[in-house]
Amino acid sequence: MVISSCMKKAFILLSILILLTPMTLAQEITYYFQDDRHPQFDEMKLLSQTPPTSSASYAVDLDEGAMIWATPPFSNEMKINGDVKTTIFIEAFFINPDLLPIQLRVIKLYLVDISPTGNVAIIDDSRPYPILFFGNETIQDFSYTFNNVEYVIGQGHCLGIKVEKVFDLMSYFPFSMLSSLFATYVLYGSQYTKSFVRIPFNITQEGISVECYPQQKSVKAGDSVSYGLIIYNNGNEKEEVEVSTNYAGNEWQVIINPTKLTIEPNSFNYTDVEVIAPKNATEGEYLNITIFVNGKYGSDSIWLNTTVAPPEYGVKVVALTKDVEAKPGETAKFKFKVENTGDLTDTYTLNVTCVWDYSLERDKVILDAGESINVSVFVQVPENATNGTTQIVALTAKSVNSAKESTATAKVKVVYVTPPPKEKEGNLLMIAYILFVVGVVALLGAAAYLSMMTQKMTIVGCEERFAEIPPGGTAEFTVKIKNPLEKKEKNRIRYKLRIEGKLPENWKAEVERDEIVLEGKEEKEVKVRVRVPKEASLEEWASLDFVVIPQKGKSEKIDLLVTLREPKEILNVSYENEPEELKEGERVITKVKIENVGEKDAENKKVILLVNGREKNRIEGINIPAGGKAEIEIPWIAEEENEVEVKVE
Repeated sequence: MVISSCMKKAFILLSILILLTPMTLAQEITYYFQDDRHPQFDEMKLLSQTPPTSSASYAVDLDEGAMIWATPPFSNEMKINGDVKTTIFIEAFFINPDLLPIQLRVIKLYLVDISPTGNVAIIDDSRPYPILFFGNETIQDFSYTFNNVEYVIGQGHCLGIKVEKVFDLMSYFPFSMLSSLFATYVLYGSQYTKSFVRIPFNITQEGISVECYPQQKSVKAGDSVSYGLIIYNNGNEKEEVEVSTNYAGNEWQVIINPTKLTIEPNSFNYTDVEVIAPKNATEGEYLNITIFVNGKYGSDSIWLNTTVAPPEYGVKVVALTKDVEAKPGETAKFKFKVENTGDLTDTYTLNVTCVWDYSLERDKVILDAGESINVSVFVQVPENATNGTTQIVALTAKSVNSAKESTATAKVKVVYVTPPPKEKEGNLLMIAYILFVVGVVALLGAAAYLSMMTQKMTIVGCEERFAEIPPGGTAEFTVKIKNPLEKKEKNRIRYKLRIEGKLPENWKAEVERDEIVLEGKEEKEVKVRVRVPKEASLEEWASLDFVVIPQKGKSEKIDLLVTLREPKEILNVSYENEPEELKEGERVITKVKIENVGEKDAENKKVILLVNGREKNRIEGINIPAGGKAEIEIPWIAEEENEVEVKVE
């Protein structure tokens, strides 16, 4: 065929332009299921690029549990962009297949990211997929495609395929009696059963690339969520890029700021994408959008998914009046604020805990989301209350529609001051003075005797005298006991320790020792524990007196209060950055450790990473059992200044 001179020139020019234009190349790599153990995780098997050559197949029984095949750790960050395709051979084994005309197996696949510590994060998953086997045809190849996967595998991470059997008729009676006759195998490792996964990796050759961590977030109806996009200029020329979206609807709002950026060669810049959900959006609604980044020398795109989260209930009680002083017989008034911190209108029942008589302004309140109300509590101080006595007043608000509750405490202290004499009592004072002069010797003697008998022989204190625990828990108080006398050998005192007060049924209170000996000015700590049975009602409570009795002189006591609450999660969070010294533009991994020291499982938690007050990344759907731990790795790109904060919601 003859090609004209003009066409030849055009063809050559087009070839040169293609060679000179920076681009992103997609490279599909096929990994085959191997029977070798994974070099890093013994419970997993290996994915390798080596095709199987054996004539005999290997098998894994899915009835014994799911199995993960994983690649070796990647030495560099790898980006998946496109369809991930997998084919797996499944065998429905039966001891005599001629007896069964049909068999059913239900299989589910997961594409997973495995961190260096072994944490498995789901990138994508299939729906439960039914496979039918007819007669003697007990082996089938099952193919599935994870569509439009955009994901970055971090350095040192592994990519894996998890295969799971999700439904088994043989586990139900009476079929369970025959379960030993059936099995479900994954076949692999031979020329005839090449189970494999094909991954489309992107190899960037200059041009523009865009990243966002994470690409999926949740938002409440009417609220907004922000995505921070990092746009890289991998070329040697300055780029002017424009950021846009394919969303053209009017129910959700998508705001990009800024839409135009200048990026220096081999550098990066930021833009924010804010997504606002409709006020009338319902739980489970979602918006999928694509963000396009177009420049002179390259372009890229990324998808973002925003889902409407379910509304939550919440409550918070704050003591507006912390401490009140009152005389015997008076009424002490306390103010508490009850606030609805949830998203829905809620009703709260109010309960007061106090050993003295009290009255509550109201025992129930209804509050809209964000609304608050002040509630008064009146405590009657007994006529015989001792000067200096303190009691704890606690107000608890419990949600009617959920398990949420909150408690705040305050203190009332008895203070009695003798009033000064009035002028008209002058004559009586004169008489009293004369009598005093006459009896001064006797009074001085009596005073000396009384001083010796009433001298304070102990000082008792406890920083936290109120404890709120769940049924089955133990409240522990640390009581400090001090000998106030001078530091002399003759001032050594032996003290007996005991607990007074009535306990609810099956409650137990104990002191770690019955007596102690203190030198002058010496101080020791003693533990007091109150154990509550699991079957205790939330309405039960206990007020105890911890009594210290010196071998001579007056005894001292303090009151301790224990109330019950619903079990709750208590999360201790710590984190560290790798590397520790952060440089602008470097990739950072923040390793977050969360320990649930509470009594209730923590479910569906969100771990949010903020840098300089701005959300950089988040991971959702974290579940931590009571007493359990979770370790999470969150990637991000360092800025010039980096003030890191981690929140768990």
